[in-house]
Amino acid sequence: MLSAIMQEVVTVGRTKGVALPEDFAEDRMKFAATTPPGFKASLLHDLERGNRLEIDWLAGRVVALGRELGVPTPMNAAVYAVLKLHRMGGRRD
Repeated sequence: MLSAIMQEVVTVGRTKGVALPEDFAEDRMKFAATTPPGFKASLLHDLERGNRLEIDWLAGRVVALGRELGVPTPMNAAVYAVLKLHRMGGRRD
């Protein structure tokens, strides 16, 4: 799933004119494989703490740009659909 999300981002970026190498997502997956056990992304930390999420500017923006450029972004759309429910934060204890 992470690989597909990153590939969508690369495709959107390249279509928009950003000079990303074609294998950028693959390279980042290799890097991700080196993260230590227990590593958590900052977005997950924010979700767990009930903080506001930057999801509108991350997956949400990828989805919007994809729509604008005619690039399918189903994986980013799925992530955005789930996490936008929590974008304003708030504890759920």
